[in-house]
Amino acid sequence: MTMTTPDENEGVVVNEDPEAAVEVAALAAEPVPREMTWAVRLIIGLVAFSAVVVVVMVLRSDDLVRAWAEGNPSAKRILETEGLEALINPPTDNRISAPAFIAPAITLFGVMACMLGVLAVFLRNGFEWSRITITFLVFISAVASVGGILTGPPVIITVLTAIAIVIAAALLVVMWLPANTRYIHPPHQIRGMVADD
Repeated sequence: MTMTTPDENEGVVVNEDPEAAVEVAALAAEPVPREMTWAVRLIIGLVAFSAVVVVVMVLRSDDLVRAWAEGNPSAKRILETEGLEALINPPTDNRISAPAFIAPAITLFGVMACMLGVLAVFLRNGFEWSRITITFLVFISAVASVGGILTGPPVIITVLTAIAIVIAAALLVVMWLPANTRYIHPPHQIRGMVADD
């Protein structure tokens, strides 16, 4: 039986001796660093806070449409003359109508929450690719959030989105701390036994 270290990226053969299996199991059973626990907590916090942002968007959808109309001269004219309902449900197909804010927000939240939930499990188990993927997803989401803020949404949504960006930045910092890197890339030496190359 061939044993390898928990670092699947390296695939270093340790030993075929049954005593070596105990050493490998001991390494695999080492506690997760608290920095990794904080990274997982920040992922959970980011998902939960993002849910709050989506709920506020649903509750304040009329304000989103008004904010959008202020930046669009044609929509602003319709809003001033015919009211909000004419933008949300235009009487004819060839008129300007408000973009859908809620359905994409809910869909994006659902997809991101599921992906981050699965990736958090792999991250906690020491998979480097999950850390890279989470970094990419969180970074792209933060950039998109900044773009959303620049469109001039209602103040409450701007503030909540800014807080979510701060949580995302904290997650990225904690996820890449040296303790987490050591956990994901353990040394190739197991309790005094040097692996054969």
